[in-house]
Amino acid sequence: MTKYSSYGIKYDYASLMHYDDHMGAKTWGVKTMEAKFDPAHNDDKMGQRDALADSDTEALRRMYCLPKCHDKHVYCGLWATNGQCEGNNSTFVLENCQMSCSKC
Repeated sequence: MTKYSSYGIKYDYASLMHYDDHMGAKTWGVKTMEAKFDPAHNDDKMGQRDALADSDTEALRRMYCLPKCHDKHVYCGLWATNGQCEGNNSTFVLENCQMSCSKC
């Protein structure tokens, strides 16, 4: 399993880091990927290069601007995205995932 952290930020098709929907096609204009959720709305967002999306800015802020606040576990971003910062079993996650749970 790949280890990663989303820093508690939901997936954003408009992220500057996202490829456009025809990246890697042998023929120009042929789609190579489609948004999993609401493709009619999200396909056009993929590959935008006009500006950082709000999620890009927030990811940078969480990665580099909060040195006293950090996650203690590699899966914190996943847990936060799955809503585990709240609810019955949130004590462990809140104690170990302050950055991803936006508790800084």
